[in-house]
Amino acid sequence: MYEDYEFLKVEPGDDRILRITMNRPEKLNASGEQGHGEQGRIWKDFDADPDMNVAIITGAGRAFCAGGDMAAGNGPLEVDTRDGRAIVRNMLACRKPIISAINGVAVGGGLAVALCADITLASERAVLIDGHIKIGMAAGDHAALIWPMSIGMAKAKYNLLLCEHITGQEAADMGLVARCVPHDDLMPIAEGIAAKLARGPQFALQATKAAVNGWYHHNIAIFEHSLYAEAFSRTMPDAQAGVAAVLKHVEPEFPGVANADMY
Repeated sequence: MYEDYEFLKVEPGDDRILRITMNRPEKLNASGEQGHGEQGRIWKDFDADPDMNVAIITGAGRAFCAGGDMAAGNGPLEVDTRDGRAIVRNMLACRKPIISAINGVAVGGGLAVALCADITLASERAVLIDGHIKIGMAAGDHAALIWPMSIGMAKAKYNLLLCEHITGQEAADMGLVARCVPHDDLMPIAEGIAAKLARGPQFALQATKAAVNGWYHHNIAIFEHSLYAEAFSRTMPDAQAGVAAVLKHVEPEFPGVANADMY
């Protein structure tokens, strides 16, 4: 079932825990087109696996996932919106609990994977960045759906519009993640939670997840709107300037055209 994954290291355990690692540490686990596709597809395979009850996803090395690999030509201007849709929709639709162990930087699509999990644990070394505004794009992926429900509208707008770095502790304090823990304790704590869930009453756990996720499904049109806003923003000069600046490792200079009719 999991043999054809390359970006993801997928390890089914005899303890009914599926351990998933985004495994491109030399690129901070930047996903690109192939990785983006796997990040969405894995949740359907996990959901259909009768031997697995809970999943843990983390990143190899010092990052969780740095988003798209723009240097390889697989950045946000090239990745199909269907992959972003699959990540969010498939994680929310998966009947089984998903734990994210956010061990380092989480950006863009990687941040969507981190925050769409059911139990979100951040290392004290974690850094969360939505990242879209920094490269001249609208915040798509998960943000318009997940952030306001997690931290409230005022903080969601503040953080998404300013696009500042959020530490693991700050994320926990504002309610964006469930807990921030010492870095060396991150995986042991995730494993302990996973073991408890794997031994628990599966129907009750899955029914509770489905009921609570009803809040997201009820507002899924907001997510779809954000995807189209992101896709449209990719065609704008701001996005071209933002991506070019990232590739050159310089601060972007946006055209800055203020036109109320643009959107």
